[in-house]
Amino acid sequence: MLKFKFLSIISYILFFPVFFISSLILILFGIIYLPTFYVMDKFFCRLIMSTFFLWPKVQGKFPAEGTYIIMMNHSSFIDAFIFPLVPRGCYSGVTAASNFKIPVFSSLLRRIQAIPIERNNLRSAINSIKRAEAVLMQEIHIGILPEGTRTLNGNMGPLKKGGFHMAINTGTPIIPVGILGAFDFKPKTRWWIKPAPITIKIGKIINTDSYENLGLDGLISLVEHRLKDLTGESL
Repeated sequence: MLKFKFLSIISYILFFPVFFISSLILILFGIIYLPTFYVMDKFFCRLIMSTFFLWPKVQGKFPAEGTYIIMMNHSSFIDAFIFPLVPRGCYSGVTAASNFKIPVFSSLLRRIQAIPIERNNLRSAINSIKRAEAVLMQEIHIGILPEGTRTLNGNMGPLKKGGFHMAINTGTPIIPVGILGAFDFKPKTRWWIKPAPITIKIGKIINTDSYENLGLDGLISLVEHRLKDLTGESL
């Protein structure tokens, strides 16, 4: 454990300047020519994660055409850097309002039209989902972590309904994405890191033609099943 704590201190020392410089470069790309942002972000996210001795592997392919809601399990702060490796083209996301208070990172969120959400304020959460629906209409993928918060024990928590209402309201297909290894690397309850293999599994598309038969609860159940299958969590 001592070696991991020592390694963690080194990683955090490396992380902050690399994150800061990478973010500034990405913001500049976003100002000059936004499509370049969505190409270079994958390189810089991997560069940032390399300060933690991580190099995630991606299994599966994201569709070359169409607009999707990407639903991913949430197990570590590193998920913010994992997600950009998934979609092709422009993307945005629904994220905790508190993230907009983080210097530099908040500028990145605004650049991609990320939508803040206050989980404990129902009216605010509904308005956030409506804003996300408007972004979807611009043919921009939306990423959402349907658990709403990071797991504390490595198992998925209950899925919130907001993202599923958004999928049904807009007629947008869902792509489930399972992340393996991020919890072992850095759970919410531990300050030190433990480098571990991380795998990103892009699941099969859940098409809109199944929405009517499934209904809201059925759709939630299906996505939960797909995510647990991708992450290897027993049902």
